Amino acid sequence: MDSVSLKQAKQIKSAVNDLWHLGTLPVLALGTLSGVLGIYWDIAWHIDKGRDSFFTPPHNFIYSAMLIVLVMAVYTLIRDRRQSHLHFKLGSLRLQPGIIIVALGAAITLFFAPADDLWHRLFGADITLWAPMHLIGLLGLTLATLGGFIATQIEADLNPEQKRLFQNLSIYFAIMFLAWCMLLLAEYEFGVPVFPMWVGIALLSALPSFILFLIAKLRPFLYAATLTSLGFTLFRLLIAAWLIFSDSRLDWAGETRPAIPLLIVTGILADWLVQRKVNWLLAGLILAVSSFLSNWLLVLTLGNGNWYLQALAWGLVGGLVLSVLLSRLAVASARALDLRS
Repeated sequence: MDSVSLKQAKQIKSAVNDLWHLGTLPVLALGTLSGVLGIYWDIAWHIDKGRDSFFTPPHNFIYSAMLIVLVMAVYTLIRDRRQSHLHFKLGSLRLQPGIIIVALGAAITLFFAPADDLWHRLFGADITLWAPMHLIGLLGLTLATLGGFIATQIEADLNPEQKRLFQNLSIYFAIMFLAWCMLLLAEYEFGVPVFPMWVGIALLSALPSFILFLIAKLRPFLYAATLTSLGFTLFRLLIAAWLIFSDSRLDWAGETRPAIPLLIVTGILADWLVQRKVNWLLAGLILAVSSFLSNWLLVLTLGNGNWYLQALAWGLVGGLVLSVLLSRLAVASARALDLRS
């Protein structure tokens, strides 16, 4: 066999073994989307319909999706035998780090399902998304999405001939990760907060900073953070459309709709700050102010929030501090994930 044929055979083998053609990343992409959609659907169900049983349509949807993700992750860990400097060696196995995180996250989520049901039986229904069992479930789902994001970074390095595909996927998983971060604000978005308003304002100001600054630093595209914030907005509009459809046509959701955070300006600024090589401290402050002002103006325009003066002051201060810390974490994460260096 000549050198050209050997090169072609090597490329075919690489294509067959990458995690897109293996089917792993398509399943993870659908699984993370299903998780976010299912959680918002579940919250709307609980607000307007209560908790009549464990096997509600939203619960079945979420846990079925995560079971499929876990099975696919375990299959990938067994099937992926590529010899690379980015795989962990365990006996005859070669474990891709991103998929290990996915498997861990999916396993935590599936453990959470019966544990959450037992918690409700022992202590009654929770009145907040931030209940202990709920936070464990959200941790698992967020980890699974983060694992997908890391897996795309690794695959882009291992498969340079398909780099554009994995760059597109990195934007997709960044959108999903942003959606999971903002999900912590769901009870504020639905207008049923249990904790003080300033806490919600602080988180709204700070949480977008991490993934938007990170994806801007990694720069799979020129305006990666802008694309991520636009994709997030579109995704949340699609969730709203599903809730309207499932309520009006299927009677599978209530009339309550969550507000959608406005993060587009923050995404644009994240790209601009990286291009101008602004340090993480100043970037964190600017991104927090941007998210704060954008959403404060949105609340004033729509008149659907209770952002009183004391909550604004404490929320902005808390948001600034947390955003700076998350921006520093984003810089460290970008260095770790930039496999070109």
